[in-house]
Amino acid sequence: MRQAIDQRLLLAEPVARAKWNKQAPIEDLPREAMVIAAAVEQGRALGLPADRVEAVFHAQIEASKTVQRELYARWSAQHAGRFADAPDLAAEIRPRLDLITTQLLAALAANQATLADATRHDQVAQALRTLDATALSPAAARQALAPLITNN
Repeated sequence: MRQAIDQRLLLAEPVARAKWNKQAPIEDLPREAMVIAAAVEQGRALGLPADRVEAVFHAQIEASKTVQRELYARWSAQHAGRFADAPDLAAEIRPRLDLITTQLLAALAANQATLADATRHDQVAQALRTLDATALSPAAARQALAPLITNN
């Protein structure tokens, strides 16, 4: 679970580069709603409660937007130009995000009992706190983990 969250959050930087090159807005509410709805549907097939899946994926999306906003602010201050290495969102990034979604949902399903057990709250929190993406944005890492370590 930690690995999937970490991988998803680390993709925020290439997403930001792709959006920056197109001068696209960070927030895309219709797309975000589609991602969450698809995750809820996929999670339902795994026996996951819709509210849990919604909370987790909403947090992942908000964490990604936090990273993107931080990067946009830095790049604006630096008067950054286009990135030569910016990936294509549709062709490169979204398929990776879809794979990570499947992995994260499988991990949520496999760990449902542990996540629901209030006596294991500290154990879950400790296991999830070591995200590599914390170096990218501590605030975003906290956002991504919040529904998993506070809703037990």
